[in-house]
Amino acid sequence: MTLRCLLAAEPELRAGMPAPEAWLTASEQARLQALGTEARRGTFLAGRWLARLAVQQWLGSDELSALDVADSGACHVVGRGDVFVSISHSAGHVACAAAGVPVGVDVESLTRPRDHLALAETLHSPAQQAALAALPEEARATAFLQAWTIKEAWLKARERGLDFALMRGLEFDDDGAQGDVAVTQLGNLVLAVACNPLLPGTIEGPTNAVWRRCLTRTVDL
Repeated sequence: MTLRCLLAAEPELRAGMPAPEAWLTASEQARLQALGTEARRGTFLAGRWLARLAVQQWLGSDELSALDVADSGACHVVGRGDVFVSISHSAGHVACAAAGVPVGVDVESLTRPRDHLALAETLHSPAQQAALAALPEEARATAFLQAWTIKEAWLKARERGLDFALMRGLEFDDDGAQGDVAVTQLGNLVLAVACNPLLPGTIEGPTNAVWRRCLTRTVDL
C-alpha cells in the first residue's frame, strides 16, 4: 500500500488547469460561489485540481475522478469508498495526499511571522511547551510547525475540526518502521501527512522529501 503526496505552487496549478466548469462537481461549484474573494476562489480551485491529480496518480488511472465537498468541508472521491484524499494550503502552495485509508495533510510556511511560544500555549501540552521554550529562538519555528502540522494532519485524517483540547493532548514518538504520521521540510515549507489507523509502508512524493515517521498517542492533561 502507498500514499501519494503532491505539493505545488498555486500559480503553476492555475496555469495548467482546464476551465473549472468542465470538471467541478455541484458541491464544489456551490462552495466556490460562497467564497467572497477572487484570491480565495483561486486557492480553492488550485486545491481541488491538485487533489484530482493526486487521486489519479494514486489510482494509476488515465481519467480524473469526481470529487465532492462533504458537510465537514473534507474532500471525498465520488463513488469510491476505497480512496481518500486531503488538501491543505499555505503561502501560495497547495499540498494534497491520497491513500487507501483515511488520510490528512497539512502544510505551513516557515516565513510567516508567529509568536511560537504564545501559540504553543493553545496547541501544545505543557511538556511540549517546555521543550519548545528550551530551544534556541532560531530553532523554534521548525520545531513548532513540525508538531502543529502533525496534529492538524492527524485531525484531518479523522475529519475533525480544530479541537485545541485534543491537540494539546496529542504526543508523538519517532517510529521509523511505520507510524501514523510523518513530517518533512521542503525549503521554507513544513509538510505533514497522517493516516487512520497507520501510514502505508511507502510515501510517494514530493521529490526530495525525507520523511520523519512518528506514532501518536493521547495523554490526559
